[in-house]
Amino acid sequence: MAELAVIDLTPFYEGDDADRRLVATAIDRACRELGFFAVLGHRVPAEMVTSTRGAVRGFFDLPLREKLTARTENRSSGRGYVPFEGETLSYTTTFTARPDAKESFSIGPFSDDDGAGHEPDPYELFEPSGIAFSPNVWPAEPPTFAPAMRAYYRALGSLADDLLCLTALAFDLPESWFADKSDRPTSALRVLHYPPGQELGEGQYPASPHTDYGTWTILHKRPGLTGLEVQATDGSWVQVRAPEGGFVVNVGDLLMRWTGGHWLSTLHRVVPVADADPQGEVSLVFFHQPNWDVVVYPWSTSVAQRPELAERYAAGATERHYYGVTVGELVFGKYRATVSDEALSAGRDG
Repeated sequence: MAELAVIDLTPFYEGDDADRRLVATAIDRACRELGFFAVLGHRVPAEMVTSTRGAVRGFFDLPLREKLTARTENRSSGRGYVPFEGETLSYTTTFTARPDAKESFSIGPFSDDDGAGHEPDPYELFEPSGIAFSPNVWPAEPPTFAPAMRAYYRALGSLADDLLCLTALAFDLPESWFADKSDRPTSALRVLHYPPGQELGEGQYPASPHTDYGTWTILHKRPGLTGLEVQATDGSWVQVRAPEGGFVVNVGDLLMRWTGGHWLSTLHRVVPVADADPQGEVSLVFFHQPNWDVVVYPWSTSVAQRPELAERYAAGATERHYYGVTVGELVFGKYRATVSDEALSAGRDG
């Protein structure tokens, strides 16, 4: 059975060119076999992760009526609070599932909402790319929430840039190959809460089977088994155990397309676990997404045919990794398909 590789990034930061390529080779192997791996030695301060998780927990502990004040009217922007059962991730796959048993909060790139006096340019203001730079919606409580989320977003964006350098090295491209494709990124940070003690309906998951949309997804969850499962190439589901002090990293659809299918954007889900956190599981998920208008297509004519994807993904999956698509078209098109406006208006008081 496939296992989650744990890769130490320290040689990338402190070693020579040969050391950096060894790290890239380890990532290449993991992405061809499972599409998921864990990283240590990542340079994100442990105290930052701890403080962010504390602020996130404080937000999700608020009554529903207070959390709903941080909900945006423009649901397609992917900003703010989404209540319990407000999203169904499997809508972009062949799986049929009920709305996901989780709640979430999301932010995107900062424009003038961070108090830094940044003057947005037309790329950030007008359609279609303007949707990716929609103003973030911040809750009034807890007061530590917004500063913690901004700092974490910046730190994880830097880690994602490092992973893109390693991606380029893995395919013998210049290390800076992604630089001009990600200098105006549309990345998102989503924090998730899986409330405890939920009675799941038939065909319902905490997070239903799906793939991620961007390049790299960087997940922080508590160490051990928390219900995250990944579908291996033989169709079996592999439990993911996060290491202490590390992140779980996976390939998204855009990166699978760029690599011509050699790297796997793997189906994954969250299922209930017996020893779940009694306060509910919390995950911090950073989705790196390049510039809106970048066209993504395989950089090599050598592509990996993946006929098995037809049984797991939505119609056309076996072909979609081999033609050009803009970042905005793929990422925001898939996101809009997962959101239920009806569930947003229903709500539950807590």
